[in-house]
Amino acid sequence: MPVNPSFKSSIPPGARPRIVRRHPSGAKERADYLLAGAVVGYRLYDERGVLIFDCGLRHGKPHGIAWRLDEPGQVLSATPYKHGLEHGLARQWSSDGRRRIGSYRMRNGTGIDLWWQETFTDPPRAYLAEVRFVAAGQLHGFEWWVNEDQISVYEERHWRHGQLHGIEREWTGNGALRRGFPRFFVAGERVTRRIYERARAKDQSLPPYRAAEDRNRRTFPPEIARRLTP
Repeated sequence: MPVNPSFKSSIPPGARPRIVRRHPSGAKERADYLLAGAVVGYRLYDERGVLIFDCGLRHGKPHGIAWRLDEPGQVLSATPYKHGLEHGLARQWSSDGRRRIGSYRMRNGTGIDLWWQETFTDPPRAYLAEVRFVAAGQLHGFEWWVNEDQISVYEERHWRHGQLHGIEREWTGNGALRRGFPRFFVAGERVTRRIYERARAKDQSLPPYRAAEDRNRRTFPPEIARRLTP
């Protein structure tokens, strides 16, 4: 039996829609929902008019469950928010809605944000595709975009309080480091490797540069490794 939950919007039932953006075809793309003059949520639609995202708002910040949907009523993910920060158990389901393929828990915007993809095989197989460390709602720590093989990545960044603060790398499909990488950042500013090394001597939150890490294979920390699909 499907495990996909029933969609229950966090937008108050008495709220009235106001279209604020349209697709090039003229079909509605975004509608804000107002109650007593305040925007209490918004919805996004595809060009066919199918609802694909629903999120409640409080004082302009996400509050309640943010829903991603595919076909009418079929939930892809449900992410809880509290006063603008992820808080609670986020869940994701397969494209057919029959199985839960992943989940993670945030506490007041702090935790590890995860996202799964599915292969194009028959039957499809879910694999961990995106990893982001977050603190108080801001990227803080490593960010990895993981390949289907689950042992290599094609993008890697390091953040501190929402600013790039570390080494950024990107790789091609065959695992070669893209031209212009690695790039070095200190407090959101791109710098030379020489300046980076100088800054790192005073700031140990900056990851060390290791030439071996210009290759895209990674040994992930245990809290990520246990989520990988062999």
